[in-house]
Formats: sequence, C-alpha cells, structure tokens
Amino acid sequence: MTKQKITFLAGIFLCLLCSSLAKAQIQTARYLSMTTNSNAFYEYLPQGYPAAGTKYPLMIFLHGSGENGPGTAASLPTVLRNGPPKLINSGTFPTSFTVNSKTYSFIVLSPQCVVWPTEADVDNMIDYAIIHYAVDINRIYLTGLSQGGGTVWNHSGSSSLRAGRLAAILPVCGAGYPYPGHALTLAAANLPVWATHNSGDGTVPSSYSIDYVNLINAAPFPPTPLARKTIFPVSGHDAWTQTYDPNYKENGLNVYEWMLQYKRNFSVLAVSSLELSASLDAGKKINLQWTTTGETNNLGFNILRSADGRNFTSIGFVNSTAVNGAGANYTFTDNLPLSGKNYYKLELKDRTGSLTYSQIKIVQAKDDLTISFFPNPAKDILNIQTQQNFNGAVLRISNSGGQQVHQQIFSGPGTVQVNIAKLPPGIYYGVITEKDNEQKFRFIKQ
Repeated sequence: MTKQKITFLAGIFLCLLCSSLAKAQIQTARYLSMTTNSNAFYEYLPQGYPAAGTKYPLMIFLHGSGENGPGTAASLPTVLRNGPPKLINSGTFPTSFTVNSKTYSFIVLSPQCVVWPTEADVDNMIDYAIIHYAVDINRIYLTGLSQGGGTVWNHSGSSSLRAGRLAAILPVCGAGYPYPGHALTLAAANLPVWATHNSGDGTVPSSYSIDYVNLINAAPFPPTPLARKTIFPVSGHDAWTQTYDPNYKENGLNVYEWMLQYKRNFSVLAVSSLELSASLDAGKKINLQWTTTGETNNLGFNILRSADGRNFTSIGFVNSTAVNGAGANYTFTDNLPLSGKNYYKLELKDRTGSLTYSQIKIVQAKDDLTISFFPNPAKDILNIQTQQNFNGAVLRISNSGGQQVHQQIFSGPGTVQVNIAKLPPGIYYGVITEKDNEQKFRFIKQ
C-alpha cells in the first residue's frame, strides 16, 4: 500500500471518528455540591448547548438506595446503573423529542445522594439548576426509582408550591407511603402524574403507587389531567428498565414525550420552599406555622379554612416580613375552629396580583382520636394508648425506606400492645387510621 493511500485512508478514518464523536452523547461527571446531601452529579446537555436565547426542559433523576454514595470518583459511576443516565451512557437516549410539532432536548441532571434525599434537597437541586443552566422554568420534570421515586412523591406532595413548580412527575416503584394529605396537594396543583410499578414487587408494594393515584383522582376536585398508573404484570422490583425505555409507549408516547406535553406558566415564584404545619393545642385552638426560604415581591398570606376541603373562606391575613429576598417564619392561631375536621391552606399574593396556594393541612378539632405511645426507644413491645375507644383502628408501620413492615387492626379502650421484637433496630414510622382520622408518629426500635 502506498504512502499516499495510507494517508488518504487515515484521513477518512479521522473524519468518521470526528463525525461519530460529534454525534455522541456526552455525560459529564461534576464533583460539585447542589445540596449538602450530594457531592457530585452527572450532567447531560443537549447538542449545541447553549444556543442563544434558548431555554431547555430540565429532568432531574433520583437514583435508588443501592446507588447512595459520597460522590467520589469511585462511587459516582454507580448512578449509571439504571434509568436515564444509563441510557445516556450507552448512547441510547434520544437527543430530541418531538411533541405537538415542537422539538425539545433535555438537560438531565443525575445527582448521587449520600443518604435518602429530603424535600429541601430537591429544592436545592432545582435552584442550583436554574442558577447554573439555561433552564425553562416552565418545564421542570422530576423522576426517580425506588428511594428516588419515594422522594418524588414526598417532595411534590409536601407543598403546593413544590408541586406547582414542577411540570410533571414520574415516580417509578416509588418507596413513598401514600399519604392522603399529599394526594390532596397533588390534585389541587393539577400536577401531571404517571406512576409505574411491578405487580409482584417484593421490595416496595405496588399498592403504594396504586393507592397514591387512586387518592389523587378521588380528591374533592380531581386534577386535570387525572393521575395515571401503569402496573406491569411481572414480579421483581425492576420497573425502571421498561419505564425508561424510549421504545416503550402508551397512547403513542414514551415517558419523555408524555412529560413534554405539560408545562407551567409563570416567570418568577413569589415564594420558594414553603413549609406549613397545623396542630391542635390543649386549649382546643389550632396553630398554623409556616416557613419560607425565599420571597420575591410577596405581599402576604391569606389564611383559608374549609369544613369539607372544597369550599374555603378567609379567616385572616398575615403580611410578609421577609427582607431582601430572604425567607421568614410565620404563625397564625385559629381561636374558634370548626367542630370536626378543619382544612387549611395559604393563599399567596404577589405584587402583580398572581395567586398561588400552599398544601392543604387537616386538623380534627373535636372528638379526635388522641394517642400516646411508649416506651421510645422500644425493644420488644410498643404500647399505644388512647383515652377513648379504638373502633376498628388500623395501625401501619413502615421502615425508613418506606416499606410497610407491620399492620394490625384493633378495637376497644385502654392500651394496645404491639409486638415489634422481630423488627431490625432502626427508625420506624407509624400511621393509625380510624374512619377519617389519621395520626402519625415516629419511634426507635432498639
């Protein structure tokens, strides 16, 4: 072979190699902290990013508990095991999606969390992305599997501000207990939800996804669109391989195209990360407390109350006290609550006249099921006590991973003993449900 021919073939090879690299999907490891619970993440940017004047949809992917790690060069690659980062790493994630005659390309951020991420961790991830990337704030999508799916439920259901910040969520075999209050929040925010699960999941029961979707759609005012669920008729925990496969479609859309159907319509949120709590004190008054981490042009909070969760009336107004975009703490006392259930939410009004709403909190003012539990920590027996009669109360105990580990039904007065001797040591969460009343508690098993 002549020297000229070798040079010619080498040139062709280099051209093909450069062309292939130009088309390759690049996922970059960033050893940076978006939140205190994460020291590194994978960053995937669309081809041609950033294009002048272009904002991109953002997808944040939250991994399972098996991929928790310190965010080092040795641990971070475990995030590539499943979901979108795996597809991107293998070059099988579509570079663009066309929905309703418009073409979109995702920014995908896949953080490695040290431990189970909190709602505040996700707030910080979203805030970081908006500050550092050309994000379309109307198209922020949250998805995750198992532990990550549970965080998707917990985060979006904890506050209507959080739910309203997202354009759609996709929890996959989510390890998040289906709290009725969270479901009401998701329904009120009209947040598009698609939950997937395997029917024979032995790690996280499929009833979590089924009950969440059913509770959302059974809300006094069902969401638009209705929440949807896909329960694959197979065993095992891995519902994510099929869910995230771009070739898997329902109604002609894969999960990414389904997400991109939906968007929000706002420019700047008046308040970020609002946490509302409501509790009954010894004097039968109901105390509301809430905290914001940041406020922009917020005038204040209209306190709304309802007896049925549908028809709300104002019972007071609290002016904003935040300074220079910071957050603040607030309190309000309902001195004359309604008999029975009281539903509360906050209406936030900014200087442009725009209104947003907090999550709904429910407090039983009278004839409530009041419990105490002891000892805490407990070793073999947990005692649950009430001054009234239990009447078909259902106790459910879940571990810190969101898996239900015990269920018991009891009736009658006095103290009920719950045998927890076989539970491994750790933190557990109890929920007692009787008719429409629900009480939650946490205890430690020695």
